[in-house]
Amino acid sequence: MTQRTNRARACALAAGALVTATALAGCGGDTQPGGNVTVTVTPTVTASSASKPKPAPKPAAPTSDDKGRAFEYGTVTKSSKVGDTTVLEIDRWTWKGLDDTKLARSGVPTTPFKGKEPYTNQNAKLTYTVPVADGARVLVHHCVAADEPLQTKSVDAAALADLPARENTVLFKLDDKGWLVSADNIPGCPK
Repeated sequence: MTQRTNRARACALAAGALVTATALAGCGGDTQPGGNVTVTVTPTVTASSASKPKPAPKPAAPTSDDKGRAFEYGTVTKSSKVGDTTVLEIDRWTWKGLDDTKLARSGVPTTPFKGKEPYTNQNAKLTYTVPVADGARVLVHHCVAADEPLQTKSVDAAALADLPARENTVLFKLDDKGWLVSADNIPGCPK
């Protein structure tokens, strides 16, 4: 080889080295090992309007076992709630000498009684479910003495389950669905 060829080859190698060094310097000109690195993250938020919680279903409206009667007479054995509605369990009583058909149509006298009770309970095992209508009028009467006026107060229908003996029988007026719209207990005056 000629000297000229060697020199051309050396110049080409030097030029290649210079290009490689320049390229490497552009990639990482930082002289400190482990240089700072910045990473940018953009969060993505996905919302769906279809994931709204559904409201709890409303309980079914209670039904009456006394549909078709205008009046019911007896004692309240239990009071409960179905949703926002008060529901009474009624033990039906019989007014002595009064046919049940007539009682169901016309009711019983609501005046206080003296002495022996004018009613009887012929079946303590069978009860009737009667829901209480909104705005029902419920009155509790108390007889202090036969010659004194009755003491009367308005109460919540649930209080009818806690009436004392001789004051715990109640005349219930029902609407066409068998729901209680008014109630009056029939008190016995002290003997």
